[in-house]
Amino acid sequence: MEMRRRKIKTALSIGILFFLTGCTAGAGIEAETSIESGREGQQKTESEFYVQGLQNLHQGNSIVYADGYYYFRSQTQNYSLCRTKGTGMPVEVVADQIPGSICVREDQVYFINVSDSRTLYRVGTDGSGLEKLSDFSMQELIVLEDKIYFRSVYDREYDPFYQLLEEDAEDDRYLYSMNLDGTGCELLLPRVCIEFMTDGEWLYYLLYEEGKGFILYKNSPDGQQEEQVLQKEDWIWDVLPYRGAFYWVEGEQDQLVRLNAQGEEEVLASDVQRFTIARGQAYVMNEEKIRRIDLASGKESLFVKKGEILRSDGQVREDTYPWYAGNYNRGIFLVNGQVFARYFESEEKGVLWHILEGEKFVVFEDMEPLAPEELVLDSSFLYELNFYYPGRTDEHAEHFLEVDNEIQYEESFGTREDGVTYGDFSVTLPRFNSKLPSCEQLNDQMEELFKLAKEDKDSFFQEMSELEQDQCHMWYRRHGYDHLYIGEDYISMHYSIKGYEGGMRDWKTSLPLIFDRETGLMLHMDDLFTVEESVYKKRLTGAIYKYCEMKGMDYWNEAFDNNVLVKNLGDLRCYLTPDGMVLCYERYEIQAGCAGSPTFEIPYEWFADIFI
Repeated sequence: MEMRRRKIKTALSIGILFFLTGCTAGAGIEAETSIESGREGQQKTESEFYVQGLQNLHQGNSIVYADGYYYFRSQTQNYSLCRTKGTGMPVEVVADQIPGSICVREDQVYFINVSDSRTLYRVGTDGSGLEKLSDFSMQELIVLEDKIYFRSVYDREYDPFYQLLEEDAEDDRYLYSMNLDGTGCELLLPRVCIEFMTDGEWLYYLLYEEGKGFILYKNSPDGQQEEQVLQKEDWIWDVLPYRGAFYWVEGEQDQLVRLNAQGEEEVLASDVQRFTIARGQAYVMNEEKIRRIDLASGKESLFVKKGEILRSDGQVREDTYPWYAGNYNRGIFLVNGQVFARYFESEEKGVLWHILEGEKFVVFEDMEPLAPEELVLDSSFLYELNFYYPGRTDEHAEHFLEVDNEIQYEESFGTREDGVTYGDFSVTLPRFNSKLPSCEQLNDQMEELFKLAKEDKDSFFQEMSELEQDQCHMWYRRHGYDHLYIGEDYISMHYSIKGYEGGMRDWKTSLPLIFDRETGLMLHMDDLFTVEESVYKKRLTGAIYKYCEMKGMDYWNEAFDNNVLVKNLGDLRCYLTPDGMVLCYERYEIQAGCAGSPTFEIPYEWFADIFI
């Protein structure tokens, strides 16, 4: 049980970034020590693969340096892959895609594309020749010589020697390699890979083996020369090879441990949650501070202390998150001999990139302040924890409805001994009057929708007939509409199906509908925008994510990095209001079921330039 507790605790931290919060908004974080830029020194003392892939691997590799530019996931350009020459310099969009891990090789940028289900892409450093290399979803990636190494779920197609059975693989992550052009993908290791790394010559990977504990292996890049390097009973994480030694975090005391070339272990620091290394210095983090340790002397010094953040009203903002929370969105990064951090700047800017200058962090990529309602309106999920209910109709809509002649239908499956019905089924749909030229077409579609609802009733009653009466006394199903908006060009209604069929809670499926006001024909989401699907979905979901950052809601980060905001935004998942477009998500798609069915109302101003 104790091992399981530690395992769960640490599993939450693996892949979670360092981040620096805690500055008074706009004032910067005060550091008690400074670091020289040492750009030329770093390039001489640290190899390219270390700087480009390994140094910040556990922090997500979302910023790298090459040929005079920093390549990074921009916080101000809707999370696109961008580059800039330095603080205050113009920020260029390299690709209008959301990158995960980034690696620059010669004149090509290889990156995991969060916008496209975490698949592999590359693009020229100047933004030319964007190319998708593989359909295989990836976690971390490292580019080593002529190969790309990454972790992913098991896929039979890439296991030519039948090393695994699909039923044994489940959803665990395994180590793969592929060529730089996306061909030749191959499963290297038929065992669950917790994490992997390289020293430029060998691959290293951490496994857990029953009865043995955690084992670090060394292998050739082709996976043919496996040797055991280290075995530990207790959990270890963030293993990092550096200048002939290995470093990791271990045990209940959260200690930073080093294994030297002679095979001797040494505890370098305690109370450590995450760490990274550059230029002979280890930077270790816990919930309160970041310390710097000289690897040669072992001397430890305070680097940064957690401070306070002021709210817009001047009061201290409550910060319930540890510094290293926020999956792949906050952290401390060592790039080109300089210390970067991504942390909460203010309620008007959310999370921004910062760089250490002298003895404090200053904004590296700034933005104009935004009011939260410019991104997501207050009628949305984050305020109500349920669907937005502005009323079934508004006053303007009632002018075009046969208010006393709605489509209404009710029927119950049965009646209990006490006379109360159960298995109640109902349908409520609007009818439109002749003040709308398209009323006939609209009403015909409402009748078709009613027929489909009646078919749903038949299947619902059939399901109940196969159960004992006492098993379904609480069951019900309702088809109805919660919001109807008639604008100058569009008619929109939030049609939904709600019910209960056992379990902890009832459910609700959202099926919003949008019609052309002139023709009465149903429209799809693609019909509403002048750009392709990937572009408008990135714009809409980017507003949600930035809003969550500004509100300090770090629990949304994992959903963002796994692309669920886009993947779960289907065609019939939005409706219109006088103020904006409402995106609808189902229970469990983004968060736990107790969070309800989240909706987000994006104001028209946010996407007016691409909206028809």
